[in-house]
Amino acid sequence: MIGTRETLIAATVAHLDARGLDGLTLRQVARDAGVSHGAPLRHFAGLSALLSAVAAASFDTMTETIRSRSAPLDDDPLPRLFRAGRGYVEYALANPGAYQLMFRPELLDRTDPDYLRASTAAYDELATLTASAQTTGWRSESPHELLTGVLWAGVHGIASLQIQGALPPAATSVDTSGLLDVFQIDLAGLPETTDRNTS
Repeated sequence: MIGTRETLIAATVAHLDARGLDGLTLRQVARDAGVSHGAPLRHFAGLSALLSAVAAASFDTMTETIRSRSAPLDDDPLPRLFRAGRGYVEYALANPGAYQLMFRPELLDRTDPDYLRASTAAYDELATLTASAQTTGWRSESPHELLTGVLWAGVHGIASLQIQGALPPAATSVDTSGLLDVFQIDLAGLPETTDRNTS
């Protein structure tokens, strides 16, 4: 049985997906969750604490999606890194409200242990996959942290612009998979894989 805390988190995610941050208050979340208006404060110190819990849970789910997509169907780390980027965008497009919140640190309690753990784990997942790919000779001359940051920024930018409807007209006729192809294959130099059926 789902407890009140989990119900409040789910109601917050639903609100974010439907309306973004507009009108998001503890009272509104309680109303959406069908609980008393005082219930959120029995589980969270305030709105920032609730949003931090949502962000932490969302980072966990994103990391699980990346791991699922990049699961070692073979021993080649390059296809795994390719699939990880697909998994990142897949998660973002399926969870637009929560995804955008995850990258609004001014709204979150950045000292929250769960948020710190989950956000760090998501980055570490990509960093580990990138390091493994570099052992094959791919981009081996690039500093590891810099390369990880560029890969993260690339998939993050594609996902964010798609969600916000902010892609320029010339790019809107291309689906997200096509944009990822250009970034991952042409620019990053990752080998094309046969399982690109994401986004």
